[in-house]
Amino acid sequence: MFILVIASVLVGLLDGLGLAMFLPLIELFADANAVVSSEGHGNFTYLLKAFDSLGITLNLATVLIIMFVFFVFKGLSIFLVRYLRVLYQQYFVAKTRLDCVDALSNYSYEGYVTSDAGVIQNALTGEADRLMQSFVNYTDMIQQFMMLLTYVVLAVLSSPEFALLIVIGAVLSNLIFTTLYRKTKVLSKELVQGNNSFQGYIIQAVVFFKYLKATSTMPMYSQFLKNKVVDIERTNRKMGVLSSVMLGAKEPITIGIVLLVIYIQVTLLEGVFSAIVLSLLFFYRGLTAMNTLQNSYNQFLGKMGSIENMNAFVLNLKEKATKTGTLQFEQLLSDIEVKDLSFAYANGVPILKSISLTIKKNESIAFVGESGSGKTTLLNLISGLLTPTNGSIYIDGINTNTLNIATFQQRIGYITQEPVLFDDTIYNNVTLWSPKTAENLKKFNKAIEQSNLTHFLAQTIEKENTPVGSNGVSLSGGQKQRITIARELFKEVDFLLLDEATSALDSETENTIQQNIEQLKGQYTIITIAHRLATIKNADRVFVFDKGRVIDSGSYEELLEHSIAFKKMISYQKV
Repeated sequence: MFILVIASVLVGLLDGLGLAMFLPLIELFADANAVVSSEGHGNFTYLLKAFDSLGITLNLATVLIIMFVFFVFKGLSIFLVRYLRVLYQQYFVAKTRLDCVDALSNYSYEGYVTSDAGVIQNALTGEADRLMQSFVNYTDMIQQFMMLLTYVVLAVLSSPEFALLIVIGAVLSNLIFTTLYRKTKVLSKELVQGNNSFQGYIIQAVVFFKYLKATSTMPMYSQFLKNKVVDIERTNRKMGVLSSVMLGAKEPITIGIVLLVIYIQVTLLEGVFSAIVLSLLFFYRGLTAMNTLQNSYNQFLGKMGSIENMNAFVLNLKEKATKTGTLQFEQLLSDIEVKDLSFAYANGVPILKSISLTIKKNESIAFVGESGSGKTTLLNLISGLLTPTNGSIYIDGINTNTLNIATFQQRIGYITQEPVLFDDTIYNNVTLWSPKTAENLKKFNKAIEQSNLTHFLAQTIEKENTPVGSNGVSLSGGQKQRITIARELFKEVDFLLLDEATSALDSETENTIQQNIEQLKGQYTIITIAHRLATIKNADRVFVFDKGRVIDSGSYEELLEHSIAFKKMISYQKV
């Protein structure tokens, strides 16, 4: 920034010196062959004497050449200022976005589930763009302020009394706009709040589109969104009116002050008019810089809400970052032990109470129970998405608090009810954009074979380069789920976590997918959450959950014999 400040001063200084040369040029209009004397020009005499000491005779040709040189160097300085601004702006924007991406990638799952999706969406898109614009305004303010300061100094040197009166008038006139600046800042915060809520409602409109369309409640929801848009536009309009008032009033007020000061200086203080003219030239340039400065400042205030919102957003991401140890996890050797584990979110309502269980390597287990009984929460705790409130989880006897959780999660395959598919090719969905090396293609083909996708891929024209469409729109439910299974197998994981992985499929497809999963039994540690109990008949052990506790465990057949709760669930489903 220091170089930008110096370059901005140079722009003003060189422009001022170039303007100062108009005084000898005006003298030469009377006699083009005359030589300008260095005497009788007030404070400007020092500049003319400097040329005399350099042996430069000030005739028409030399005056024009000197003016040209000053403005050429001014042009070079302007280029330097603009170039530096571009460099600083791009660095700032890139750094801000990279910091946001890093902070979001380290954001804890618990922080995510308690946050507003609209705030996240708005911060990473709209607010990031407004922050970039605020930095543009900020650098412009620095440039214009330094130029204004330079012009004021030159004006003071030219005619101190005149300059002092102008400065006093400018300070008084600026007080008029202080209230408008405050109102702009308040409206900026309102705009951020409105954008945050609107982004959240838009996300919900997309997520719940099918329901809204099927129940004909879309018009009602659309009207609600329109009202939000009207509120946002009303705030924008108020800010626009304030900006227009300030922009329109600045120049007339400033010119009025200048004319009044000229009258006072010439008639009352009997100032030398030639000195006033040069000072006036500097102030005219300063006026342009001041108007631009005030306009940039007002625009900067208009984005102050976005700046504060982004600061709060990044701070929240960092405060709720995933807590992790330093010990590197390589692979599961023996077992996972959950010991006296309890969990509650920030609201204090207990979700899990004193859970203790052990899962052996390559064992296939299942969690069953009513919705809200804590099955998915325990799965999230085991996978490191959540941190126990009380108790501990041990991997091969090592507390997960001491593990580098990312290295542990790299060994986890997670398959949910809704397949996670990116709008890209099958290859990129399975490999997550790994380069097409011979080794990766071999791993890809193996994963495709294990997930029973070989026949499907052979029928496609583009093979692994086949696009899946938005959220896998061109695929069947079974094909989507097989691709997600292939992705986890490609990663060469130790654990397969299946959270209602087949519950959204028809019975035939579910059975096929279940057979694919059964073929993986004994090769991976498999933890399944299931509502359809028929899908867990071959699990090595089943844990029955009720109100945050494990009330029974055993094989499917053992639970049929001695677990009343399990028998009830079986009878409800008529398995």
